Amino acid sequence: MDQETKKIYAEALGMYEKGDSKQSIEKLIKIINLYPDYPDVHNALGFAYSLAGNYEKAIDSFKKATELNPEYIEAYVNMAIIYNEQCQFDEAIKAFEQAASLETRIKGFSPQLKARLADSYAQLGDTYYELQDYQKAKQEYQRAVQLGPTFLDKKLKLAKAYLQLSEYKNTEETIFDILKRNEKYLIAKTILGLCYYRQQKFVDARKQWQEVLEIDSTNIKAKSYLNMLKEKIK
Repeated sequence: MDQETKKIYAEALGMYEKGDSKQSIEKLIKIINLYPDYPDVHNALGFAYSLAGNYEKAIDSFKKATELNPEYIEAYVNMAIIYNEQCQFDEAIKAFEQAASLETRIKGFSPQLKARLADSYAQLGDTYYELQDYQKAKQEYQRAVQLGPTFLDKKLKLAKAYLQLSEYKNTEETIFDILKRNEKYLIAKTILGLCYYRQQKFVDARKQWQEVLEIDSTNIKAKSYLNMLKEKIK
């Protein structure tokens, strides 16, 4: 790619980052007409199309990027995200799994790509969770947590999957780790209370929900669970 085209490419990237997808698309298409075999340009064009709401062309661009570079993890991830947002879950799962299989072989990606992959695994976990396949949801959340061990929202999703599978010890350990990092993470305390409740540890459950209300007296879930507990004890 010559210097002038590299300059146009940098301008195109800047444009879609600022939300100007139309001009970005025009510039990227111009580059592709000159240099059709650059997977990064096709991947960027897919981004620009997705910002413009043209998801079909976005998918086509990401596919082209992976055809040119079959080990292009980020393009598979981007493709999977679009499929997932369009509720094309089977296609999303295939693209996510392709990214996952590559991730096990290719090391040394940037922290930014690690974060994107963690987000993608979590999104795939969400898809399985919605389908009530909690075992597969757990596996994807575990992958997300391995890549982003400080992402408490993903750890909470993993804890909820453990709870659905009645893996109470794992649920507790995961939430303890969350609360160690943020003792006022109220939704984690609420889920911990529910974990205790399902094990019939009613005193421990009440303690967690009461502590939530001490911090947030309007917390609807904690109030509802305490009412549920009163009925259970009756």
